[in-house]
Amino acid sequence: MSSCTSVLTQDQIDKYLRDGILVVDNILSAEELKAARDGLHETLLHHGVDTNDLEHTAHHLQKLSSTNGSGGVLDIFYPSFKMDIASNQILFQATQQLWKASLAQNGESEDELIMQGKQEMYHPFGKFDTDKGYMYIDRLGYRIPTKTAEEIGEKRICSLESEQPKKSKRKNTAIQRSLTPHLDCCPNTYNNSTNTSKWRPIQCFVSLTDNLEPNTGGFEAAAGFHRDFHKWAKERPPSTITKKDVKSGAKCRIDVPAPCVGEYTHIRPREDEHIMKLVQHVPVLSGSAVFWDNRIPHANAYKNDSLLSRAVVYCSFLPDVHTNKVYVEKQIEDYRLGRKPRDTWINIYEENSDIENNESEQQETHEFSELGRKLIGIQEW
Repeated sequence: MSSCTSVLTQDQIDKYLRDGILVVDNILSAEELKAARDGLHETLLHHGVDTNDLEHTAHHLQKLSSTNGSGGVLDIFYPSFKMDIASNQILFQATQQLWKASLAQNGESEDELIMQGKQEMYHPFGKFDTDKGYMYIDRLGYRIPTKTAEEIGEKRICSLESEQPKKSKRKNTAIQRSLTPHLDCCPNTYNNSTNTSKWRPIQCFVSLTDNLEPNTGGFEAAAGFHRDFHKWAKERPPSTITKKDVKSGAKCRIDVPAPCVGEYTHIRPREDEHIMKLVQHVPVLSGSAVFWDNRIPHANAYKNDSLLSRAVVYCSFLPDVHTNKVYVEKQIEDYRLGRKPRDTWINIYEENSDIENNESEQQETHEFSELGRKLIGIQEW
C-alpha cells in the first residue's frame, strides 16, 4: 500500500514548483513540538549549554561545531527527539508529494523534458518509486543572539591575549556567525550521477522556534532560481583572483574556474551579485517545515538581532535510488557505532572510517516506528 497520503494542497504544490521553496505550517503537533524543544534543551545541557543561562554556558557550543560556528549549525545527530522528527510520517508524506510533482520519477530524458518546458524536473538517477525513501541524518541549528555570541567571543579573545598576546587575533571574535549564500550541490556535476555521495533533491528543516522577522538568524533563499539553475550553471563566470609572480613580485589578475568544494558551492558577492540580490528572508513559525529545491541558493541571516535563539532540526529524505542505498548503508553503520556520519562537511572518508569521532554524541536507544525502521534502512520497504 502506498504511504503517500495527501498532506499538501494543489496550491501548495504549485507554489513549490514556482518558487522552489515551500513553508508548511503545523507539521509538528503542539505535543510533538514541546517534546522536541524539551529534547533539544536536554541535549544541549548534556553538552554543557544551559539555554536559560547562555551568558555563562554558550561557549560550550564551540566544541559542537565543525564549521567554526557558521549558521549556528551543530554536529548533533542522534538524540531521540531528532530521530522522531527524521521519521515523522507527515513530513515524509509531504516530501513524497513534492518528489512526485517536481521530479521525473519515470526516468524521462533531459531532451524530452526540455521539449515540454520542464527541464528543472530532470535528474540523472533514472526511474524511482516515490513511495519509498530514506531519512538523511543531518545536523541541527541553534543560533544564539549575535550580541551574546560577540560578548562571549570577546571574553575568549581577551583571555587568549592575556596568555599569548602576540598570537591573538581580533577579527571575527563572535563564537557564531552567519552561513552565507550557498548551494549544497555542485553546478558543474549536477547532471552526473557518479560525482556525488548522495542525491538529496529536496532539502528540509523543521523549526522549533518562530522566526518571522529578517536579521533574526533565520532562513534566507532565492525563490525561483531552480528554474534558471541549468542555464546559469552553463554560463557561470569564472572567479577573478589576484596572483603574485614568485620571481618578479608583480601582481596580476587571472581568471580561475568558479569554486565548488564537494557538494558545497559558495555564491560569490561579485561574480554572482545578481543571485545575492535574490536571497530574501523566509518567515517561519515554530512547528513548521521548510522544503526547498537543492538548486536554490540559501543562507542563514547575517545576524540574529533578536533576544531569542533560533532552533531548527534539519531533516531531509533521500529517494530510493542506487546511490542513496549505498549512502544509507554507510549512514546506518555510523549510527550504530555512534559516530558522526561520513558526509561532505565533515571530511570523513572510507580510509578513515575507523576514526573515533563520537566524543560529542549523546548515544540513546531509540524506538523506531515501522516507518522509521524503513526510513533508516533497518527494515526493507
